Amino acid sequence: MGTQTQHVQSSYNQTVTAKGTWLHAPGSDFLFAFIQNDWSADVKQQVTKAFEDALKMSTVIKKEVKATSGDDVVNGLYLLNQPAMTKAMNNIDGMGETSVDQQEKSGSGTTVSINMEFFAAILGGLDGDVEPLMAYLTTQMGDVIAETRRSTVTENFGTVIGLISVMPGLGVPVTSFQYVFSSAETSAWVVKLVCGSAQHYSYDYKYTIVNYNYDKPA
Repeated sequence: MGTQTQHVQSSYNQTVTAKGTWLHAPGSDFLFAFIQNDWSADVKQQVTKAFEDALKMSTVIKKEVKATSGDDVVNGLYLLNQPAMTKAMNNIDGMGETSVDQQEKSGSGTTVSINMEFFAAILGGLDGDVEPLMAYLTTQMGDVIAETRRSTVTENFGTVIGLISVMPGLGVPVTSFQYVFSSAETSAWVVKLVCGSAQHYSYDYKYTIVNYNYDKPA
């Protein structure tokens, strides 16, 4: 797997692996790109620029959520249903819904292994090994869970995850955002999790992924 190191840039983090480098936003504003070592310098530069542009979108999305639903987003926690989130996203120039996917996970594991399974599915299209990110992901998901405990989940709860991928064959970066949410029933199980604990938990939960493509206006 190779050696992984992590260092902080002015506005984002890098995690270096044997196959490439993860770029990810600090805190619970989840945004990811994976730059493969064998890409050309031009593609690497384009992906990095797309990632840096997308960093600004977290603030834009939160602003539109506040404007359309009156909700404040704290520590990555969104309390919107699908129509409310789509209304907010549609108010952003260049943003458009593309698809909706239903997912279900079940089994038994620690919070780290449960978290790894979830993010391996979310980030699978970027072709990077998720394991080097687990310290970061466990800490930040812990913040989301803690915020969920402090909140009153009446219908749905979830988070937004941004992804910078590369269009196959063309080498063109694509920016997308996912609103990943589940039911209040699932939140009752989630708030019992202790991130980083060695305790094993049984789990069986469903979640919805609403996908949005973002094309930065000229």
